[in-house]
Amino acid sequence: MNAVPLPRDARSLAHEVRAGRASAEALVRAALADIAARDAQHNAVSMIFEARALDDARRVDAAVRAGRDPGPLAGVPFLVKSNFDVAGYTTVAGSPARLALPPAQADATLVARLCAAGAVPLGATHMDELACGATGENPHFGAVRLPTDPTRMTGGSSSGSAAAVAAGYVALALGSDTNGSIRAPAALCGVWGVKPDNGRLAMQGCLPYATSLDVAGGFARSFGDLVALYEALLGAQGHAEAARVRAAISSQQPLRVAVLTGGFEQFADAHARRAVQRAAACFEHAEPEPVEEALLEDARAAALTVSNYELARAHRTLLNADPSHVSERLRARIVTGLSTNEAAYARALVQRATWCEHMSPLFARYDVLIAPATPCAAPRFADATVDVNGTALEPAKMLGRLTQPISFAALPVVSVPCHAPGELPSGMQLIGAPGTLAACFAAARRIAVQRGEDVDAI
Repeated sequence: MNAVPLPRDARSLAHEVRAGRASAEALVRAALADIAARDAQHNAVSMIFEARALDDARRVDAAVRAGRDPGPLAGVPFLVKSNFDVAGYTTVAGSPARLALPPAQADATLVARLCAAGAVPLGATHMDELACGATGENPHFGAVRLPTDPTRMTGGSSSGSAAAVAAGYVALALGSDTNGSIRAPAALCGVWGVKPDNGRLAMQGCLPYATSLDVAGGFARSFGDLVALYEALLGAQGHAEAARVRAAISSQQPLRVAVLTGGFEQFADAHARRAVQRAAACFEHAEPEPVEEALLEDARAAALTVSNYELARAHRTLLNADPSHVSERLRARIVTGLSTNEAAYARALVQRATWCEHMSPLFARYDVLIAPATPCAAPRFADATVDVNGTALEPAKMLGRLTQPISFAALPVVSVPCHAPGELPSGMQLIGAPGTLAACFAAARRIAVQRGEDVDAI
């Protein structure tokens, strides 16, 4: 096999494997060794699927030797947020109350689709307890730490997946997003992320948090790899959507872009505002579009009501679990959700419709909206509060402040890294109307070009 250093991006790795210049098994063994050597300082990976990974890798290598095409992601190792089923392993989802459950009988649909594309599941990643959290701090399994500065948070709840990609263990990782769980860690870790439309990607085999808000997606180290990941997640039945994304990426049509200001700007510190300016400068023109703070706060409050109500009905049995297996915070959220009556839930859904009606006219004027993914860079674990424009905010209550309203409106998003060299990572949400994730990818391509990424071969 090739004795020179292999590329780190997924598409190039798959090309080397398909050409017979690299072994899928060797890639898996190298990734496993890297995790074993380095993850003690990051705490990103919760479980290793060594036997499964090596068997899958050998099948890829056998297909190459036999002259068969193993798929566009041939031999590429990936990690799975631990709320997705992987056959033969228990779906822990950050909860010790689930450790005694039997192993999953089948792969989650999206895990199966990645495997069908030739990718190899390497292991599961740490996450906030049952995906209910925004910091990546799990009271049972420890905090996931930012690869570039282990004194800082990664955000959550897909904390381990984002950190593993940022650390370079893998080029791709699977995640889920309810109120910002892909976008916040993608931004704080400085990687690419995608949160598609609600219902676009199959959720079978993913443990629910809030079913009307839950969305699957993932992380990549480069724009091109994010496109490849999304295409693989769409599967064989997603050709039309994949074609729309490809057409939008290759189009030379100018995009109508707006920067969300008002409440979005008020809850963005100087670091986040610089990143906004950096993103906006990638377009011919980006119009400021204010959103009232009161509207944002109403949307956030209603989203929290919906999240708690649906969380409680999915996981109410945990109230009878061993107290050492359920954190006080999660127990309180479940109790709050159970005490929320149907009338209050219905009012929150009406507020959701009102918020969607407010956002909808923006997409008559713009193709893509830009907003920060987080109000600031990654907070330190030692910081009880973080100052954002003179207001002291707890990280757990602050990190999802700018993503939750976008989830509540069920809008698709590509999360793009926008920090300057030497800065702590930060990221932007590129937001589209329902059904227009392709426009978000088109906008993301422009930022990728400005960041010096090679997008010609996509």
